[in-house]
Order: sequence, then C-alpha cells, then structure tokens
Amino acid sequence: MRIVNVMISHVMGGIEQAFLDYTEALQLRHHKVCTVVNHKCKILPALQTLNPHDIVKIPFVHYNWLLVPYLYFKLKKFAPDLIIVHNKKAVNIFKAVARLLGAKIVAVSHNPKFRHINKCDGIFTITDYQRNIFIEKGYPAERIFTIPNLISEKRDFTPPQFHNPPIIGTMGRFDPMKGFPDFIEALAELKKQGIAFKAVIGGAPQDTYRAEYEKICDIIKQNNLENEVELIGWVQDKTEFFKNIDVFVLPSRFEPFGIVLLEAMLHGKPVISSLAEGPAEIFAHNSDAAYLFNAGDVAAMTEQLRQAIQNPAAAAQTAQKGYELCARNYSLEVVATKLNGALQHFALQKENK
Repeated sequence: MRIVNVMISHVMGGIEQAFLDYTEALQLRHHKVCTVVNHKCKILPALQTLNPHDIVKIPFVHYNWLLVPYLYFKLKKFAPDLIIVHNKKAVNIFKAVARLLGAKIVAVSHNPKFRHINKCDGIFTITDYQRNIFIEKGYPAERIFTIPNLISEKRDFTPPQFHNPPIIGTMGRFDPMKGFPDFIEALAELKKQGIAFKAVIGGAPQDTYRAEYEKICDIIKQNNLENEVELIGWVQDKTEFFKNIDVFVLPSRFEPFGIVLLEAMLHGKPVISSLAEGPAEIFAHNSDAAYLFNAGDVAAMTEQLRQAIQNPAAAAQTAQKGYELCARNYSLEVVATKLNGALQHFALQKENK
C-alpha cells in the first residue's frame, strides 16, 4: 500500500516515538511511506535516517484550511491509499485531504479521547482498554484494531549489577498524571526505613507543567532528599540513562501505554510499575515480569522498591522475564505483523470498490 504517516506536533515524546516506529514498521512490510511532519519537529533528524525521501514539512495550525489544497498538491503524485494520523487535532484537515485524494484515513489513538477520531474510516488503539471504550461509544468494532506500541531497538540481555547504593530511575513529562510526587513520597519512606539509595528523574520542566515541577522540587526539599534525588533534565541519550540506573519506576496514576516500560525492559532493568491503564494490560498475563502496585498506592510502591533493591538476585530474574516479555510481544517484527494485518482490511475495501 501507499501510506501517508502524519505527525504534526513539534516536541519529542511517546507519541512522536510511536510515529517513528510506525514508519519503520510500515517499511519493514514493504509499504511505500510518505511522512508529513511539523516543520519545527524535533524528530526530523531521526526521521531523515529512517525515511530520507518523501518527507513533507508543514507549518501546522489547527483549522488552517489553506493546508488542504497545499497538501493535496503535495500528495497527489504520491497517490496514497491510506493516511494514518497520530494527532487528533490533525484529523479534520487530513480527512478533507483524504477525500480529495480518494484515500481512507485512520487515527492512531494514543489516549481514550474520542473527539475527532470518530470521523475516521478506522482507529488503531494502543490497548484493548481503549478499544472497548470506543466500542461502548458506538464506533463499529470491526473498524477498530489494537496495535500496541513497539520497541524497534535490539540488544542482548545483560543481568543488572547494582551500584552501591543502588540507583533508582524514572523519566517523563512533569504532568500530574505521571505520579512523580508519589514517587518522591515513596523514596522518603525508604529513607525513613534506613535503606540507602540514589534516584534520578529525567524530564524537562515545560511551561505547561511548571507548577507540577515546582511541586516536585518542594516535596524533595520537605523530605530532605536533596542528597538522594537528582533532577537531570531532558534525557538525550536513553541508552546512557538506562546504563546508569539499576531499577526503573513508572509511578503513573494514568498511563495510556508506557513506551518507557518497553525501553527499560529491553535494557534489562527490573521494572516497578503502577497498574495504570496501559501497564495493567502489558502485565495482565505477565505479573512476574515486573514489580506491580495499584496506581496511587505509595505504601505498595515503597514495598516493591524495598524488595527490588534488597534482593538483587530476584530483581535480576524479574528483569530477565521483562526482557523476554518485551521481545515476545512488542518487538518491531511482531507489531509490524499486527499492523500489516489491520492494513489488509483497508486494502480489501479498496479492491472491492
């Protein structure tokens, strides 16, 4: 198939990584791919490595209808069969473009918000949890396909060797849903129990979440954790980040998926994760692949942390099971096959016209 893959945000995060992974997965199954991105996007260098040709850069503005004729003429020669959109705000404009080009449009739902994507010819959800939400809202079940996020990198499993004291890591946006205050409170409890550790938090204090970042700084000071906890800023090199930690924690109160969990497991780190929406599905039949706790339960997070760092041998076994889970369910080859199967639905529709 000839597929246009669209990403109109300019930041770098989980959704943007998923867009890059889609590009690679589509190419792996020999689809012809044209990408449309925000002209200020931070993912452009990585995209140019993956797909140096057929990149259309646009100054995206919500409801800028002048983009419709511009994109029509840019994409007319490419003649796409399908347009895949990763940002809900882009659906209306690209639906108009798809209509002019005679193509179908599919939205990748990275969260359970239904607005805009209900207008698409199909939906790719990242979890069955989201799929069921959209079915309950009345969207046809036969047009919703669960395509989980993936991890395209390959590496051999290396059993973790803990530092002394062990280093606990986490990373993400300073969004209240990420649960970083809970993480700090758990660390404070570890310190009260006399358990030695160091901790690092990766993430940039964006203006949108400035208040949450300041709240986290205050909690660190209130609990006298300045010597134990380091805010290291935006993580440019994830391989280096995971190399320098012993245990990874995802403390989210709400988490649609959690690509960072896959990254941690791939790097052979024992994972301590909340059972928020995405992680609950990842570990539903693999509870031995991570240390798990109910979202928002600080006492349970503390206990899982204690168990992991005080028993490195058991933590290494958990890390290996996490690595195997990642390879079994979320590798590029596995998810590309699922994606290709979903695309056949739209290919058949086109043939039957």
